[in-house]
Amino acid sequence: MSVKVGFAIVSHNHPEQLFRLVRTLNAMFDAPPIACNHNFSMCSLQPEIFPGNVRFVIPHVNARWGHISIPLAALSALRLVRQHGQPDWFVLLSGSDYPVRPAHEIMHDLSTTGYDAFLDHREVRLNSPSPSPAGPVVRHGYERPEWVGEAYRRYCAYCFCLPWPSPKRLLSGGLPFWKRRVPIRHPGLIRMIERLQPRLTVCRPPKIFAGDFWFEANRKAIDWLLDPSLEKLVRFYERKHIPDESIFHTALCNHTALGICADNKRYADWTGGGSHPKWLDLSDVPRIIASGAHFARKFLPGGRVQDYIDRKLLQL
Repeated sequence: MSVKVGFAIVSHNHPEQLFRLVRTLNAMFDAPPIACNHNFSMCSLQPEIFPGNVRFVIPHVNARWGHISIPLAALSALRLVRQHGQPDWFVLLSGSDYPVRPAHEIMHDLSTTGYDAFLDHREVRLNSPSPSPAGPVVRHGYERPEWVGEAYRRYCAYCFCLPWPSPKRLLSGGLPFWKRRVPIRHPGLIRMIERLQPRLTVCRPPKIFAGDFWFEANRKAIDWLLDPSLEKLVRFYERKHIPDESIFHTALCNHTALGICADNKRYADWTGGGSHPKWLDLSDVPRIIASGAHFARKFLPGGRVQDYIDRKLLQL
């Protein structure tokens, strides 16, 4: 059974890299529906040079890292894909992603799966057990032991800003205090805060999930994300730090009629340190192949590794 695949892209730089990604997707999937929310305020781009099957969100959502505008930008691109393409499956990409499996293998996986979405996720609870990685412990990414606790502070706890003494500032002639964010973590205290501020209770979801932002989902799951009822969840996350790593996960995983696979079919290597995955090179190709991922990130623009993938993996 064949499926129609559409692509939603969120980008903010390197138009030439975005153009190459679009050209490759067109060659693989026979000019599929593609919509892009490109942040024109950060990097200029000429939409008219792109193929006719590519639509840009106009006006674009000015997406900023760590802000609710990131998932809103993704939703705007997904909405545009659904409106004009009506695909069976939707793939959310960044401009630095690249396919790493032939189209017929990707389409076979999507047409034969019993899942509605491939989305990296885990429930976030107080004292949730940390994952036990099969390989070496990494310091960044979603498999590091302390990540669940960090996600709890972001999405479940309430933070108050309190004045905090700062001898260093006092000695330098500045104000003797600075604002420190103090998280309230205990569920009992959180419920007490919600009783005092009922508007908070209205928006809180039954369970909170989190993980990697990038995903693949069928029309059933996307229709749920694009439903107007998501607005209540947007209000809950709009003051949260890095909401993109939780809002879609919470929306989909609380919907019991959906089957969600925790493998998002996306390869990324977090062992390089830092708050982003490392740039991939030719030495990463064997691990990419072994992962079974459909797409990988992050690639440098104009890198030799994409040329190699085109020849050896995508058979273009």
